[in-house]
Amino acid sequence: MRKIWILCLVMAWGFTGCYEDKGDYDYRELAHATIGNVKAQYGASVGDTVIIKPEITFDIETKVGLKYEWSVELDSVFSREKDVEYIVPVDAPKKMEWVLSVTDTLSGLTFMARTMVNVRSLYSDGFLILSEKDGVSSLSFLKRTDGADWDRCIYDIYEGIEGTSLGGKPVQFFLHDLGREGTAGQHLILLQDDFYKCMDLDAGNLEKSLELSKEFQVIPENIKPKQAYFDVWFSFLLDEDGRVFARKNFSSGAFHTGYFSQYPLVYMQPVDGTGEETVPHQLKVDRFVYDMNTESGYVFVYEKEYKRFLYLRGNSSYGTIGEPGVANYPDGFVRLDDLGDNELIATSGYWWNDYYIPAGGLFNIVKRPDGSYVGQMFNVDKPEAIETISQRKFKGDMMNDNVLLLIPDNGGGRGFGCPYAFLASGNVLYYFGKDDDAEEIVPERYYGFPAEITAIEDEWFSNQYLCVGLANGEVYLLDIRQGSNGGFASDEAGRFVMKMDKNVGRVKQIIHKKAE
Repeated sequence: MRKIWILCLVMAWGFTGCYEDKGDYDYRELAHATIGNVKAQYGASVGDTVIIKPEITFDIETKVGLKYEWSVELDSVFSREKDVEYIVPVDAPKKMEWVLSVTDTLSGLTFMARTMVNVRSLYSDGFLILSEKDGVSSLSFLKRTDGADWDRCIYDIYEGIEGTSLGGKPVQFFLHDLGREGTAGQHLILLQDDFYKCMDLDAGNLEKSLELSKEFQVIPENIKPKQAYFDVWFSFLLDEDGRVFARKNFSSGAFHTGYFSQYPLVYMQPVDGTGEETVPHQLKVDRFVYDMNTESGYVFVYEKEYKRFLYLRGNSSYGTIGEPGVANYPDGFVRLDDLGDNELIATSGYWWNDYYIPAGGLFNIVKRPDGSYVGQMFNVDKPEAIETISQRKFKGDMMNDNVLLLIPDNGGGRGFGCPYAFLASGNVLYYFGKDDDAEEIVPERYYGFPAEITAIEDEWFSNQYLCVGLANGEVYLLDIRQGSNGGFASDEAGRFVMKMDKNVGRVKQIIHKKAE
């Protein structure tokens, strides 16, 4: 439980109280008081203890007895003490107006100060960690408080809320809105090795909202979900065997308003360039590729067996599958629609720098038949009109078939952020400039850890911090800020911010949840 002390910042209100004439003593001299040490507005999370010690100062010295009353919007009184300790309840509204009434019991004068309390989800502005602990899935949270300090670690969240474990082994989780522009709230779909233990959680309190099996009228045979992608009109589930199941929402304002089809998606593949003749092809997908630009309403999928990328459009109410359109490939550039004898090792989508126009980017690490590795960059804002940017060879003995790749967003497409990409190889984290003009990519060491890196995630939008999870259950926070005081200007030791104080189990995935 975190305690918020409101002691230092003095914002004073002066109020003239109502009074009545009681004879010889002129009570109008007491008609002005200052109430300090109460913020005009501040935020607190569910479960926080808010502590306020106000200072009451009258214009003239008085020893008259005072009566105090704290209430929510002058309705529900929760304290009659001058100093207040208030635990924010689970069912607190998102905004509360607190009113402090100070009454002079002799004169009847009452002075009031008001403050707004914005109640945030406990699980916002931080990193949510999915891990395998004691053989089952576990959720932990590394939270930033007061806008600057990463000083709150929350463990075994689901067990604490529901009184039982999640039950299965972790596969993946995916953060999504329940409706267009998040009007219906944000949720988290959690996939586990047991289909009947896959569920949707309320992202605000991480309570179970819906079981995935209830979102099918007829459950497909031998289904074991591997990844999920939810968009405005369509939701997609990827099965371990490569099948993709889709759901058409009845409304763009609310998800879960339809059922997933029991039949896997079929792509009517064009026979030639005209597209007039097609043949049915059941998708056999290896992975979804996130974060290119969800506002464009599509997700890339990669078919490993066919060595090609396709896209699924979910924003359109029609729902389409298509081949990425690239006008021109430079000589030697590995194609998205046919990787040939090359092998896709890692891929990451990201939002790239186009100031106030959101735009998507894609970075692939491809292994050549000769054993060398190349990095590819594309502009993929529109899947039908993709532009090639660069293809450069990696140099360094850190490259292997098991590297993890993370491309931080360039400030959510708003012209600022981290210009570097991160590469995890074994227990060492490397970085390189993805936009460099150098002929080769030469990753540089950023930080070394005591165990294998199994998950990495950047802080969306501002890109100031990086969360790293390890196979041994340790979780670290690193500084990746730019400038003279940032992590890139420091030595390796200076890039360390903190380590979570408890073991969370083998880390499977990390996602960032932005502040509300």
